[in-house]
This record gives sequence, structure tokens and C-alpha cells, in this order.
Amino acid sequence: MDKIISDILNNINEGLVLIDQRLNICIWNKYMEYLTGINAENAIDNNIYEILPNLTRKYLKSSISNVMDNGLKMFFSSSMHGKLVNDRENLNLKISRFDYNNSKVLVLEFLDVTSQFIQVDRLKKYVTKLCELNKKLKEKEEVIKNLAYYDKLTGAANRTLFYEFSEKFLSVAKRNNTMLGLMFTDIDKFKKINDTYGHEIGDRVLTKVANILKKATRKEDAVTRYGGDEFLILLPNIKNLSDCETIACRILRIKNNFIICNGNEIPISLSIGISCYPKDGVDIDSLIVKADKAMYRAKKSGGNCNCFCK
Repeated sequence: MDKIISDILNNINEGLVLIDQRLNICIWNKYMEYLTGINAENAIDNNIYEILPNLTRKYLKSSISNVMDNGLKMFFSSSMHGKLVNDRENLNLKISRFDYNNSKVLVLEFLDVTSQFIQVDRLKKYVTKLCELNKKLKEKEEVIKNLAYYDKLTGAANRTLFYEFSEKFLSVAKRNNTMLGLMFTDIDKFKKINDTYGHEIGDRVLTKVANILKKATRKEDAVTRYGGDEFLILLPNIKNLSDCETIACRILRIKNNFIICNGNEIPISLSIGISCYPKDGVDIDSLIVKADKAMYRAKKSGGNCNCFCK
């Protein structure tokens, strides 16, 4: 029977140490030899603290005495308590007591949790990869969103986003009985700029105009490249027509309204037509038509000005 017990203790995959009331080692199994490099014959009958000096930490010694005196089980994880056996990491310690022939014997079980740490590490790496993948997916979603809703050249909203904004703003205006302004903006003599300087300069002009409009309008306004050199601007929450005129004047008077080509300034001027809900129409298409007509009246007046819908 003793041989069977000895074989069992020496074939389990955990370090097992039995110590008596004087804290001398009674049993030191094969796995402890593997963990420490100390043979059983050199460990047995020696004090546990001499063989395993890492256990001499005050709180560990106090815990061992507490288990010996009171029979309480104690557990120590390497993640919290560091190295418990020499320089070995990833070893947890479980301490328990059993009574044998009126004597108290402590059982110290050293559990190798390296495989668990490896699994945790793998899980952390997997979670990290998932987070990176999720970040990339969000970045791609943002790119797709920009392609779907924003003009690639100017960065202004495109028609699709314009109609989404207009539906939202009109709904709010109708519900709250407020006004919604619409500006139809067209670049004066844009065809001549394209024909004279080329499409690359024309593209620079379009980008410049988009920036002018964004800079001059309010945060809540929606600047849209509607097509070609036409830009539409939705003006929600305006109180009266003078609010629209204030924004239009800010656009027309903005500084640096030109681009440089071969050392020469190419001036940029705009014609702006303005319509308002509900005075000029109750749907967005009606407002666009009215603002478009007002814009052509501004052009006939010489350009670089704004006109309201009549």
C-alpha cells in the first residue's frame, strides 16, 4: 500500500510537499524535484524554509502557521504573490492541513499554471487582434461613409447627404413652426476659368469655394456640392430673412477669395440665390427651384452678390 501511495504521489503533475508540526519535510515528490532541481533525499527531514526560502516572507510564514494552528485552507497565486519556488513563475500554492495519528501535517501543493497563462496570453492576443480588426473595420466604414455621403474633391456633403439633411431640417421646421433657409451658390465665370487655366485649376477653385462656404457658415449649416460648380447650403433655425443675408454677406466678403496660378491671382466671386421655408415653398424641390431663379438674378446683376426669391 505504501508503494502504491508513493507511486501515485510521484506521478501526479503537481509539486507535493508534506511537512510535520516542526515544519520539517516528510514527503517531497518527483514533480517537486522537477520544479526545484532538489532531490527528495536532500529535502526530506530538512526545514521547509531552508529548502524553499521564498516562503520565508512574513505573510507566507504567518499563513503557514495559521493553517497549522486552525486548519484553514489557504491559496496563493503567482500572479499576485510572485515567485513561490526559487525563480519559478506561474506556480500557485495551496496549503491545507490533515490530522494523522494525533499529529498535524501540512500539505503544500504547488500547481503549475503555465498552460493557463499561455491560454490567457493567447486570449489577450486574440482580443487585441479583434480590437485592431474592429478599428480597421470602423476606419473602412468611415471611408465608405465618406464615399457615400461626401464629395471626393471638395469634402463637402454630396446630393445623397443633402437630401437626408433637408428631410431632417424640414421636419424640424414644420414641427417647431420655424424657418429654414436655402442658398443656391454658383461660381461666377467658372467655365472661363476652366477654359483658360485648365481643369486642375478649376478643381482648385471648387475646393477653395467649398472651404470659403464652410468657413463663413455656422456649425449647424450643411454645405453641399450639388453638381459642377453649384453649391447648396441649408440654414436651419434661422429667425428671419436678415439671418440669411448676414451669412450671405459673410461669404461674399471673406478674405483670400482667390487662388494663385503661375504667380497670378485668380479672383473667385459667387452669385447666391436665397429661398426660405415656408414663405417660398413647403418642400425642398420647390425651395431649390426658387433659390436657383434668385441666383440667376444675382448673376444678371453682375455677380458677386446675393438675391432673395421674389
